[in-house]
Amino acid sequence: MSDARTRLEAMVAGLRDNPRVEVVSAAVGDPTSAADLASVERLAPAGVLDFYRQVGSFSLEWRHTVAELSQGDLADQGFVNIIPITEVYGDWAGNVWFPGDDETFRDVKPFDAFVPEACAAFTDGDTVVYHYYGEEVEDTGRTFAEWFELLLVSRGYWYWIQTLCAETAGSHEAEAFRRVMPQVFPGIDIAEFRPLA
Repeated sequence: MSDARTRLEAMVAGLRDNPRVEVVSAAVGDPTSAADLASVERLAPAGVLDFYRQVGSFSLEWRHTVAELSQGDLADQGFVNIIPITEVYGDWAGNVWFPGDDETFRDVKPFDAFVPEACAAFTDGDTVVYHYYGEEVEDTGRTFAEWFELLLVSRGYWYWIQTLCAETAGSHEAEAFRRVMPQVFPGIDIAEFRPLA
């Protein structure tokens, strides 16, 4: 993952060049400081640390402009919100889990808080899960590096991560992804956007 920053910048440039897309905002954060990386080094997998050495955070919002596909809601958009690594491995008590009340999601470490109610997260090591706050955790079966490759293809389309999970692959959001993406991004290959098992 030595070229993560370059590839994110290229993805944003490609969105800006696409006549079917309007980029609302995009920001690639400065690389994470050595001190911040050292503070989480024992917690974060090597591939995650490699990413954050290049990119301290990343946010993106875009919407497609294809009138005949428009739903007039968030299904017309893409969102990415990769938060700083010190937040990922920070304390999620009172947000993701609740001490003395419901500690079901205590191991969940969000890293792409793409919407206020859901995220891509880690629970153990390098495997990425989909988490809907307070309700569910679904395994994508992908490592962070594999998730990142699919992020680049998906451009962060609204709830794209649901296409990877057996429990959510048939959701309204996953169906919207399969319907919209090939028309907004002609030639896109969405074959990998499916559960592995």
